[in-house]
Amino acid sequence: MKEKIRSLLDDQLRFEGHFDKCFEDLKDTQKEDLLVWVVSCRDQKENVIQSKRDRDIIGFVKRFGSNVRAVLTKKKEGYFLALFLDKHKYYDEEMEKLGF
Repeated sequence: MKEKIRSLLDDQLRFEGHFDKCFEDLKDTQKEDLLVWVVSCRDQKENVIQSKRDRDIIGFVKRFGSNVRAVLTKKKEGYFLALFLDKHKYYDEEMEKLGF
């Protein structure tokens, strides 16, 4: 799945958080939903959030179930940076670190 996501977004995309473990624990429908969401972010059809720490960074957020969150970050006028997937606790820390 990582290669498929990279082919949709950027070869240099980083996968952060406990991506592999959380992805493995998603239901098949949620895995497909993640892929659809990634395409929607790429096509700029999702709501964007702006970093307060770095005005050149924007992000997209997706909730999976009650405890898993995804954050996709991108340079405002450039390439995608990272796809973070982890539990809610780590998501809160990541959001604060990114300035969202």
